Amino acid sequence: MARRSSPLTPPDAPEREPQGSLARGLAVLDHLLDASQPQALRQIAGATGLDSSTVHRLLKALEETGHVIRTGNRSYMPSPKAVSPLPLMHPLKQLRREAQPVLQALANEIGETVVLVLYMDIERMVVEIAQTQGSLTPYYDTWLHGPLHCSGAGKALLLKLEPERRHAVLGPDPFRALTPRTLTSRQALEENLERAGQRGYATSRDEHHMGLTAISANIHDWHHAALGCLVMTGHSRAFDEARIESVGETLRRSAELLLFQAPSLRSAAESLGH
Repeated sequence: MARRSSPLTPPDAPEREPQGSLARGLAVLDHLLDASQPQALRQIAGATGLDSSTVHRLLKALEETGHVIRTGNRSYMPSPKAVSPLPLMHPLKQLRREAQPVLQALANEIGETVVLVLYMDIERMVVEIAQTQGSLTPYYDTWLHGPLHCSGAGKALLLKLEPERRHAVLGPDPFRALTPRTLTSRQALEENLERAGQRGYATSRDEHHMGLTAISANIHDWHHAALGCLVMTGHSRAFDEARIESVGETLRRSAELLLFQAPSLRSAAESLGH
């Protein structure tokens, strides 16, 4: 089965065969979505670890529901419904169109990669990304799985949680150390978040990956509820304390203005449960 990259998944972790018809069908669809070209039945079977008869049955069901297309040469690919399930005028797609020029202008101003993230309870979804020539190109899946205590978007999300919920979400310390710079004690993390709350932006410098700095600022609605965040990522060597403060302030101001620049932000957030 094709497995999506996640900072929480060790590279040598064993893959488990999906259990149940629904899980197997989703595994087949995930493989087709990850593939760079239409796939033959034997390729799908080999990638998912399922036998050919099971894959054939699942493909037939997915074709009947409109999620898979069978080509003339007996290969399979995801349908438009599977590739882009949201309607063109869905608030999230509207938000992408409205936010892209804003993000690109911001990326050009600071010379680094900028990402728009929306919160789904305690999960983080990438909505749009903007880059400049020579800027860092980190891998972003739509669903961010980086540990909350040491990633840019993770720290921003923690800032929006009440202390009791934050404690429950993080669990007991010491937290997992991904680098020698990772904050692993609750006290150190709370002090870091307190400072982030005072400044209006959070930082993760070499905490998730050595050499990577992330700065994040929450996007709030009219009632000061955090809907998501803007995250900048760049090489740590390019960031001293003065530049961190400068970029952090720029992100904070941009996050404050985004509600005015992207009117669909409010309805997009509502579609995600806000």
